[in-house]
Amino acid sequence: MIKRHLPMSQLGLEHYVMFGMSSNWEEKFYRGGTLTVAHENDDINPPIPVIYDPYPEYNSAQWRKEFTGRFHVCEGPRGKSLSRSSAQDMMSVYPGNQKDFPAPMFGSYQATGLDGNVCSNRFSRLGAYGYGSDTTHPTSGVNWNETNWGSLQSQCFERNVGRYSPSETNSRPIRLTLPVHPRVAARTLPRDQPTSSPHSSRYKPRSAVILRAWHDMEWTENLKQNVRSLITELSLHSGGEYQVFVLVHVKDESIPIYTDDDEVMKEIKARFIPHEFRDMVVLFNENTLKSWYPRVEEHSANFQYWQPVQIFSQMFQDFEYYWQLEVDSRFTGHSYHFLEKSAEFAKRQPRKYLWERNAYLYIPGAHGIWQDFIKMVGYSMKGRKSVWGPISIHQITPIGPKPPVAFPEDDKYEWGVGEEADLITFLPIFDPTDTQWLFRNLLWGLPEDVPRRTSPVAMGRVSRELLHQMHVIQIQRGMGLVSEMTPPSLALWHGLKAVHVPQPLYLDGKWTSKEINRIMNLGEPDKINGGPDSLWNWDRL
Repeated sequence: MIKRHLPMSQLGLEHYVMFGMSSNWEEKFYRGGTLTVAHENDDINPPIPVIYDPYPEYNSAQWRKEFTGRFHVCEGPRGKSLSRSSAQDMMSVYPGNQKDFPAPMFGSYQATGLDGNVCSNRFSRLGAYGYGSDTTHPTSGVNWNETNWGSLQSQCFERNVGRYSPSETNSRPIRLTLPVHPRVAARTLPRDQPTSSPHSSRYKPRSAVILRAWHDMEWTENLKQNVRSLITELSLHSGGEYQVFVLVHVKDESIPIYTDDDEVMKEIKARFIPHEFRDMVVLFNENTLKSWYPRVEEHSANFQYWQPVQIFSQMFQDFEYYWQLEVDSRFTGHSYHFLEKSAEFAKRQPRKYLWERNAYLYIPGAHGIWQDFIKMVGYSMKGRKSVWGPISIHQITPIGPKPPVAFPEDDKYEWGVGEEADLITFLPIFDPTDTQWLFRNLLWGLPEDVPRRTSPVAMGRVSRELLHQMHVIQIQRGMGLVSEMTPPSLALWHGLKAVHVPQPLYLDGKWTSKEINRIMNLGEPDKINGGPDSLWNWDRL
């Protein structure tokens, strides 16, 4: 079975990710299609899609050396066990790429471990999830209106409960709404009970995938197909390693989401949420955020995008990691493969000059392979001050590990290798202090000169520990930052590992790599894009 990734993993970064060509590729590519897919042996026959399987060999001898418990196949929407050999249950791909398909300008398949040597069309990508069900590509045997994805995920987890840490197996019914007031226990986290289990436990850590939505959005067929694909690929086929939720912002505060009347709540769900997703939806409104964080002045969704996730993590502490994705983002490739490879890349990264590397847009054509890029950044940092351990600020006691040596120059790129990242982003993490980035001074209860970092677009993975620290400074101290600055800044202050994953990005325009590098990576080596000419200045986007 092919274990490969599709050519792009577009995460809904509409303002930043552009599909691009150069030279005379445009005309050749746009006249293409699956008939122009190029195989390694130049086979001229029309390509045939094959099942795409990125999952480990569960229950194999090698797998059982690494993890405890046993994998059990889960039930799918057809009422029977899922099959990784069935195109009805799996996405398909075409081996190879379209002729003259360009290379990404930014990021790298090789560095991240993604495979850009397959492609798909709309049927092979979404056919298993309902695309084309009213055309010549019917999806047989599924009545989506009678599917209950929340129940399927819960049953799948229960079948595989032996694979997970006892602290992560306290399964409970999903509350329809986030609680309107914090529990007393939510104000503190005992320091003698670490949230991260040591890797020697061999339990597989679980992750929540939180799709951010709003109550009156249109549930298009494409949106429903996308959510079905995330649930199937991330949760059901993995035996519950992930669980997908839809966190819905009810913008109309006249809607009584905190009523005790069950019939009213059923009517609210029926009015706004398709039947198949109702048991995986959690509602909140702005009053929810105000009741939890009264000491922070700002609670609007634009500026406090992480507050609902912080509350969610207090109510659902069964997960080691929390991925936040916008509901209108899309994976053109397989979602399990993309998230797993992103986490593996982050785990491989050494901490030496990590914060400095995070600020770059990695351009292979200008920087070389990833190891060359690491060496380049290291060489440029000679004689310059680097982030090494926590950047302490008033009222914050760092919880991250101390560096093993006093100076980064004394480390051989060993510290941090094999360490899970507390923060994973898909765009650069940079210092906004001296830029004209629009939200650089949106701080509450903090001085304007406080050291900070940001990563545009509030999507990515945050650990349970980091989310708790984000929660603590707001509920106890009334300290807050705008959404995009919150996780990176808390990671900076606590000395936690943060990694920008260089996903492949395509650029539209006839530019050379070196030209783009001069435009996109401006500033001193210790503050790339952190000055007055920053790429992230509002007038440059």
